Amino acid sequence: MFGYVRIYKPELKMGEYEQYQGVYCSLCKQLGKSCGHFSRMTLSYDLTFFALFRMALDEGCPGFEKGRCFLHPLKKRACCGENEHIAFSADASALLTYYKLLDNLQDGSFFRRAALRLTQPFAAGARRRAQRRQPQLDEEIRRYMERQAALETANTPSIDAAAEPSADLLSYMAQLSARDEKERRVLERFGYCLGRWIYLIDAMDDLTDDLKEGGYNPYILSRRLKAGEDEAVRETREYALLTLNACLAECIAAYNLLPVRRFDGILRNVLEQGMPAAQRQAVDGKKQDKRPKAVESAAS
Repeated sequence: MFGYVRIYKPELKMGEYEQYQGVYCSLCKQLGKSCGHFSRMTLSYDLTFFALFRMALDEGCPGFEKGRCFLHPLKKRACCGENEHIAFSADASALLTYYKLLDNLQDGSFFRRAALRLTQPFAAGARRRAQRRQPQLDEEIRRYMERQAALETANTPSIDAAAEPSADLLSYMAQLSARDEKERRVLERFGYCLGRWIYLIDAMDDLTDDLKEGGYNPYILSRRLKAGEDEAVRETREYALLTLNACLAECIAAYNLLPVRRFDGILRNVLEQGMPAAQRQAVDGKKQDKRPKAVESAAS
């Protein structure tokens, strides 16, 4: 996951922000408990949203209570009670991080690969713990990474083809919480469009870096971009925005068909304000700060 699916804090109510922070903190704690303390470093906005989304569809809610964490031991803060959705999101985070690390080890400079190898044993340990609980999810993520790697190795110029593995993975993950066939179809579409959106905005965000470094990027190949062609890059970003808007519109349309029982204000803030804000930043060519620690520092 990449960190683009996040709240737009200026338009979020204080109570809703506390709930978001509570789920965020609970996911951090669950990562440490389920997968080891190293896994706390893999905490992301995307998986926080995913935990909220799954909880929003559930009939029950564990509630919130005040507690402390090792990062902020002097100040109690709202924390969501343990539940299967936060536990699932923690396992998904550990698995995604491990396979992404393996992918990154194939690229980059010698020094970058050397640094990544230092973290590999910790990521592998977290993955083994998560795999025991989520063997099918582990297999799906492994297949997703293999498909993505094959497309990149082949220098596939098709934007649709390049985004397909990410779309399929999120589609699979989203529909796991469905209670009936009708809901499964809606969740399948929601996840597909969300996964496609995440891949495409990441490709647009990395456009300048990939042009400089020669990295794989379907926008570069499909539009035959070259470094220094500033006007062509600007036009490509505007073109990409049209596709992102279409993906996001389908996400929201699918979301509107779901029986959301709680956190609707937070989820709509992400879908209708946070994600469009991320799009605007990417279109402007401003490299995005995707570090989840921003939520912690903003709340302290």
